[in-house]
Amino acid sequence: MQFVDEAKLLVKSGSGGYGIVSWRREAGVPYGGPYGGDGGKGGDVIIIGDNNVSTLFDIRNKKKISAEDGERGFTAKMSGRAGKDVYIKVPVGTTVYDAETEKIIVDILSVGQEFVICKGGKGGYGNAFFKSSFNKVPTLHENGDLGETKEILLKIRYIADVGIVGFPNAGKSTLINLISNAKPKIANYQFTTITPVLGVVKNKGKELIFADMPGLIKGASSGKGLGHEFLKHIERCYVLIHLVSLDPNDNEDVLLSIKQINDELKKYSKILLNKNIILVASKADTEWSKANIKKISAKFKNVSFISSKENDGIDKLLDKVFDECGKIITKIKRAENEQAKKSKKIEIKLKESNVDKSVDVIKVDGIFEVNSPFLTYWQHKIPLDTKDNIVRFNQKMQTVNLDEVAKKAGAKTGDTLLLNGVQFQVD
Repeated sequence: MQFVDEAKLLVKSGSGGYGIVSWRREAGVPYGGPYGGDGGKGGDVIIIGDNNVSTLFDIRNKKKISAEDGERGFTAKMSGRAGKDVYIKVPVGTTVYDAETEKIIVDILSVGQEFVICKGGKGGYGNAFFKSSFNKVPTLHENGDLGETKEILLKIRYIADVGIVGFPNAGKSTLINLISNAKPKIANYQFTTITPVLGVVKNKGKELIFADMPGLIKGASSGKGLGHEFLKHIERCYVLIHLVSLDPNDNEDVLLSIKQINDELKKYSKILLNKNIILVASKADTEWSKANIKKISAKFKNVSFISSKENDGIDKLLDKVFDECGKIITKIKRAENEQAKKSKKIEIKLKESNVDKSVDVIKVDGIFEVNSPFLTYWQHKIPLDTKDNIVRFNQKMQTVNLDEVAKKAGAKTGDTLLLNGVQFQVD
């Protein structure tokens, strides 16, 4: 099983379709009035938790994911079809970051939890929408809102129910190979495992995902060795198996080895040390293990002694792990499901409610350049192809007092204003 824990992705929601200008023309209805339909809404890009996905491998191979644009409006007041939403399936425990600011956008904590990462653009109105007692034959119509584009970073921080931690050569790969369907490389040298190896472990009709974590070294909490790349993976494991080798060839001082692992966990995060940690002593079958068994037994209670080679003590260990994990999972799942219900289908507010109405006018080579997010939004929204639309856009410029701002910047009546390549005159 290949494990990919990070992926960067450019996501874009669909733009709204444009509304049209159309007139009802039927026999016996000489003055049928406006008949233009609205554009359809653009598709959303939605992050969703899926228990059938275990890595970010498929997402990493995609550079960009885009939702469908909304369809343009039609005559007979028919609205265009909405663009299809795009769902990005991620493993439960995925954290989504804004790639630019590195701020957390959302944590996906349960199966089925959804988050709209990019909201599709609203469709533009056709001229039928603008009919009123004051304007019975409007030529007003709109383009749809543009879709949103965002670069996101996905990180998996929870990858398994049970994490197996310990120094290199503690026997982690051998243990997970014995109890699960994982097939890690096993050899007698340091850092055999450089990424977490996942395996499904079955016990008395139940299943848990175990992860053989990369070997720790002293100083890992400060980034040495695999450092943070290792430690971040175990933050959301429910139970940790702290595996220590009883073979003196692996540890000069077995008690010091246990202390060093605990120190690294504590330095990185107190959350890790406060987890339910089961101390397991491996390689109990070796000729020189008896002295270390006495040392550990005198210092710690409830230690599980195992021999993966002889398959000794494995069944008792699994019973203990499944029992402890079951209690914790029941409690945590209940809390996570409650949080997921509150956050399901969270949506971003429509663009126009968030548009900045500030206006800045700067004189460049005799022309006054206008910078205004509000006017830029409406410049796209209102096509300047009908008299009614031109009047409506002039009203938007009056809303932000563009002429007054321009005159404060030194412009006079008749001077040219430039807004995104389009020229206007100061009144």
